[in-house]
Amino acid sequence: MKQYFLLFLLFFNISVIAQNNIVTYAGNSGKETFYDVLEISNGTFLVCGYADNLNWINPNVPKTQLSYTGSIPNALGKNKYGFILQLSSDLKNILQVVHFPQGAVEDIRFIKTNTLPYKTTGELFISCNTADSDPNNGGYIIAKLNNNFINGIPNALLWFNVVWAKSYAKSSHPWDVTSQGNIYYVSGEAHGYDWSAMYCLNHLGKRKIVTNWRTHWLKNGSEWKGTPASLNPLGGLDSVNYSGIAFKSWGRCELRSWNTTDFNAIYPDGNGGTKKGKWPADFLFNTPCDPQNPSATSPGYNAYSPESCCPVWGASSICVDKRNDHVYLGMNFKSYYNPFNTPDFEPAVIAFDSTGNMLWWNRLYHEITPNGDTVGSIPDQYVDALAIDYTNNKLVVAARAHGNNTENLWEGNTINVDPNAFGFQNQFTGSNGNIHESWLGKLRLSDGVITNATYVAEMAEGIGNLGTAHPDANLDGWPNPNTGWPNVNTTYITKNNMKISSNGDVCILGVGRRTITTKNAYQKMVKPFWGGKSCWNSFVRMYDSKFHVPKYSSLVVGQWDTLTELGGAILKCMVYTKQVKASLLLEDILPIRSIIL
Repeated sequence: MKQYFLLFLLFFNISVIAQNNIVTYAGNSGKETFYDVLEISNGTFLVCGYADNLNWINPNVPKTQLSYTGSIPNALGKNKYGFILQLSSDLKNILQVVHFPQGAVEDIRFIKTNTLPYKTTGELFISCNTADSDPNNGGYIIAKLNNNFINGIPNALLWFNVVWAKSYAKSSHPWDVTSQGNIYYVSGEAHGYDWSAMYCLNHLGKRKIVTNWRTHWLKNGSEWKGTPASLNPLGGLDSVNYSGIAFKSWGRCELRSWNTTDFNAIYPDGNGGTKKGKWPADFLFNTPCDPQNPSATSPGYNAYSPESCCPVWGASSICVDKRNDHVYLGMNFKSYYNPFNTPDFEPAVIAFDSTGNMLWWNRLYHEITPNGDTVGSIPDQYVDALAIDYTNNKLVVAARAHGNNTENLWEGNTINVDPNAFGFQNQFTGSNGNIHESWLGKLRLSDGVITNATYVAEMAEGIGNLGTAHPDANLDGWPNPNTGWPNVNTTYITKNNMKISSNGDVCILGVGRRTITTKNAYQKMVKPFWGGKSCWNSFVRMYDSKFHVPKYSSLVVGQWDTLTELGGAILKCMVYTKQVKASLLLEDILPIRSIIL
């Protein structure tokens, strides 16, 4: 069957939330996928992805092959073209095609700029998947283009950096660029035995010193733990090669307190409770860590220990505030909860200033409740995406929980700084336990205090206890998730591709079952009380800035028979909205043909 790129743009009017749909097709009988899109300041669009060939592009469209110096490890690749299309502002024409030589990379996965949204586009950076063995550093590359399509068409990489990556780092490409063109990124394999770390590249693509990180590799090949880097006793700053944050518990003291005062300190948890320990890994241990003589005795104060099988932690998301170059890291720790003898994953969001000083961290649930009870959180929890809400000075967090136990990601109507706060879906409902439910929250950039939250857990098939209809007319008569107690089903938010509008609205892509859709949806889900059956689907949704209600929610799925459930598909898709000026990618759960929304 012939396959196409489908670029479907939703142009939102902020006041009336009406959409005008523009659909653009491209492609042929091969495999083609769009992964990311960026509107640059001349009004044109940059779309990146991969294709088996470029025969579907009109011969009259200029094509530029990227050159580069060095070798990109892609010996196990599928002979694909990684490309960037420049589309006209009305999407009617491909203006330029910039591409790698066939087989050089597997795709172009993300494209980013070092400038603020809605400002003149600055420098452009890309990441590309590679396929090669571990000894050859298969994973992905990060590269800087030599032009930005405004001042000129890129024809070369100014530099590229090879990133060995598996699991989280490979699937999610956790990286972002500062206003100065420095790149924070994660390399390695999460929750394994080997290695994972966060590094920073300078404007030339070389690993650099981050003064107040606490691990530094020296030019003589040794390693020094301490801060600032200039206090290194083996030659001061001149002897330091580069710095990093090592996500490993064995033989290390990263993300842990180094003295008793810090280890025993009690801090606010960001939502009316408290937590013990200055650093986010303190909860796993019963002593501080001496960097000259590392120890790792457990359990910690709330009965957690590191999981013995996997000393490497999982870093999954990075974003940078372009105004001050503060960097935000989302990660989790594979752990073991002793009272229930259960393996677990515990999350953390960590903020650093531009010199590497930790500013704050947030667990996203209570360790010590406002009533003073020390508790554990049995569900596995993950950080799937981070983004900056520049208008409201908030960090937007997309997280996910596996399980429905009581102490879980914070509910939308239990926000300490605002007793009147509520989310569209305040909490997990129903009795299904072995599922993944997603979550959105906003944390103040200044201190990590939570201000708003909602769960994103779509309804299961064949449910009852629906509750009353939502009072918002745009919800089209769908049940209000905060009334009744319906069963929900696994719902995923796409990783590292959540976008924020100029007024703080949040746009996501997801995968769900009986997905709630709005009256203005391009494609609606049949309502449960009509008797028709749902299907697994991908969907696009934009929430208002406080998560009170979806302004737009639409399926992006093949047609299905609502009596038999035959048909339908979970699709790869991407969304661009005029209000968001950005794109989203939803990775398919099943291998289905690609569609771009």
